[in-house]
Formats: sequence, C-alpha cells, structure tokens
Amino acid sequence: MMKQKIFILFFSLTSLAFSQTNPYNAQKKKYPLGDQFQKIMPEKIGKWNRFAFHDFVPSQETGTVYYQLDEKQIYVTFGKSLNQTNLNIVWAKIYDDATDGKAKEIKQINSTSINSKYLSLQGKSGFFYAWTRNLYFFSIETKFKSDADNFMSLFPY
Repeated sequence: MMKQKIFILFFSLTSLAFSQTNPYNAQKKKYPLGDQFQKIMPEKIGKWNRFAFHDFVPSQETGTVYYQLDEKQIYVTFGKSLNQTNLNIVWAKIYDDATDGKAKEIKQINSTSINSKYLSLQGKSGFFYAWTRNLYFFSIETKFKSDADNFMSLFPY
C-alpha cells in the first residue's frame, strides 16, 4: 500500500513537471525560416546588440552569438537539425551537458514533446534555458534570470 502511494505521488509530480507551460511561450512565437543564421539571429533585439557571432555548421557544431545590453550579456547557441532523429541526438547532448550534476537546479522541463522541447535551470552560476522549434534549437545562458526574462520577451523565436 505504501509503495502504491509513493508511486502515485511520484507519477503526479512527474506529470506536473512535464505539463508545465513553456516558460517563455516559445511554442507560440514565429518559426525561424532558412539556414542563414546571420539573418535569423537579429543584429539587434530591442536594445540588445549582437556581437561575436560564430555561424552554425550542420552536423558539426552549434552556432554561437553574444548579445549585450550595457554590462549585461546573453550567450546564445543555435542551430538546425537535418531531421527529427538528428534533433533528438542534439537535444540529448544539450540536456545532458546542461543537467550534469544539476538535477536540483531544474526549474521547468518538457522533453517529451516532438516539436517543442525546453529546459530551464537556475543555479549558482546563472540561468540556462534551452528550447526547440521544429528542427531548430536554441539555448541562452546568462548570469541573472531577470536578464533572460528581458531578452526572451523580445527574442523572435
């Protein structure tokens, strides 16, 4: 009887974690189009300026870009998978790298959806948020969640 109650409690908590809405409503934003990330990643996002851009190389490495607003910085990784199988591999790597030893820092997660996966972490070293948009994938890292909130309210995807 006790095992059954523990299982029900665990299942309820797991269901709650997986049923949360995407923290930045990324699933409701427009989809990126094409493979020209110089254009997909805007030079300005509100008052955030893009610098240190490194383009995405399909099946080899993610693209990276920094955005800056005064002394605040957002580090963005991005890319596009060739197919769903490749996206699953990329997502597993993003997830494993981000959560390695940080299970207690996970705030929100949905890794079960095919088209809109996301992960949100808040830890001592800062804030991390990763998400997918069909075959596109993105992640941001910053020192403060408030900076991420401001940036993501403006980020188009």
